[in-house]
Amino acid sequence: MNFRFAIRALLVAATVAGAQHAHALAALDFQDMTCAKTQALCGAAQTYSAKGFTLQYAPAAGEQYPVGLTAVGKSWQYNVNGSIALTANSCSATTTLTNNKGAAFAMFAIDLAEMNGDSPSSVTFVGTKVDGSKVTKSVQLDGKAGWQRVVMPSAFSSLKSVTWTQGDCSTNKPHMFDNIVVN
Repeated sequence: MNFRFAIRALLVAATVAGAQHAHALAALDFQDMTCAKTQALCGAAQTYSAKGFTLQYAPAAGEQYPVGLTAVGKSWQYNVNGSIALTANSCSATTTLTNNKGAAFAMFAIDLAEMNGDSPSSVTFVGTKVDGSKVTKSVQLDGKAGWQRVVMPSAFSSLKSVTWTQGDCSTNKPHMFDNIVVN
């Protein structure tokens, strides 16, 4: 699947569906992580910022070896037909997405894949709305190497933040993510 084409198609669909301020749609695709063009895994950091949004890594309580957000290159064996992606590189770590200006935003889609291609992963996204209410979307990945597009429900709008947790590395395997479409 051509992910660039898929993102463009999703952006057009969001515009046609009446997304306000279509010019503000952004796809966080991590192509600026240049180390991942030649390395399988690289560039661990606590935050990643691009296109007006920030992803924040937080290790699980008691994590002995917190790593951070790590770029996953095309040469990673389980990044099948993918582009550069990110992973929260420690068990049960959380990733939180926010707008840099603190403005409300919507999350339309995200691509997910099993980090090690070995067994199914489940991921639950928790959106905190500007009014403090919560919305959730749970996803069960298929346990096969390769990407799966997750389209978020329309309730993922007027958001202050979206948080999701990495797999616990034993019963719920880790995942990587790419192509986060937000407005």
